[in-house]
Amino acid sequence: MAKINLVCEHCGGAIKLDNSHEVGMCENCFSQFIVKEDKIVQNITQHITKHVYGYAGKDVEELLIDADDLLDCGDEAAANRKYKRAIDIQPDCWEAWLGYANTRGDRSHYISMVPAYIHTCNVAANEQQIVRTFVDMTSWIPISNIRSAFVRAFNLAPSSERRQIFKLVSDVIGCDETEIAALAVDLCPDDWRTNFEMAKVRQIRARWSQPEGFFKSKWPEQTEEVFRLFGKAYDLAKKDGEQAASSVATYINGLARDGSYATFANELKRRIGI
Repeated sequence: MAKINLVCEHCGGAIKLDNSHEVGMCENCFSQFIVKEDKIVQNITQHITKHVYGYAGKDVEELLIDADDLLDCGDEAAANRKYKRAIDIQPDCWEAWLGYANTRGDRSHYISMVPAYIHTCNVAANEQQIVRTFVDMTSWIPISNIRSAFVRAFNLAPSSERRQIFKLVSDVIGCDETEIAALAVDLCPDDWRTNFEMAKVRQIRARWSQPEGFFKSKWPEQTEEVFRLFGKAYDLAKKDGEQAASSVATYINGLARDGSYATFANELKRRIGI
């Protein structure tokens, strides 16, 4: 190891190494350091404890950096307070509002991030910031396929319609899957992902389903609805590409292996040609 100057960057005191020559401590202020690759690297835990949790005299940029460090350490609540302090200093700071929203806003309710995202959108200075706000907000939708469809709809929409889409999506955060899927189908009727998710939401109606009538040729209407949903999803997926079609087909094949859905799924496979 090359000779290095073991001087504390905080107080200028001497750093004493332990027997491994890899860990040191300042004899004056007791800051801890790690000696790595011929240089002293400040111990991250010591740094967070001594420097990041403080507020006094810090400007907005410093507060945002601190908040990011706290998120890296998994302390979302502390990061949230940093973002709020930055907002108090600069009320129209988009970066601070986005961080505040991403860490659950005022944290008073399970959907308290929603008004924070709305305010973030209101202070956005350009299209890139508006889109980023919307994308981050959709992360609170639990279904990845629907998140992707919402983002695509937002990106394709003219500016005059984006505000309405933003509001519609913000209104379903925290709702159940049926309401979310219904909105997704309304916004993106020709997207295979939204129809696929709605089919999965409705599939419970086809569980244990059997054909009826004297010739066993008629299915219950509620089962026919599920046939239609999966059929439309598969048709749209085929237009989107092999990978999309394979996703739907794989799911249906899985249903066919489930005894409670086997009769329904095998009829569905016959109908759509899997």
